[in-house]
Amino acid sequence: MTLVLENVSSRHGGRVRIKPTDLTLENGTMNVLLGPTGSGKTELMRLMAGLDTPKTGRILWNGKDVTGMRVQDRGV
Repeated sequence: MTLVLENVSSRHGGRVRIKPTDLTLENGTMNVLLGPTGSGKTELMRLMAGLDTPKTGRILWNGKDVTGMRVQDRGV
């Protein structure tokens, strides 16, 4: 299982939350998000979970584009 974020960015209320970002998380690896308050950790997790839709880019789950797909339709 692989989760890939390609050029994903987020903006709320005119404020950039996450600049265009690429990230690959692979099965069997341990990953940690570290950063100061307000750096976008929660927003990044919300994007990966499908609770928010990125402003740019796409999110792939096992090669399938799930960007903007409802959480319950992702089959995760």
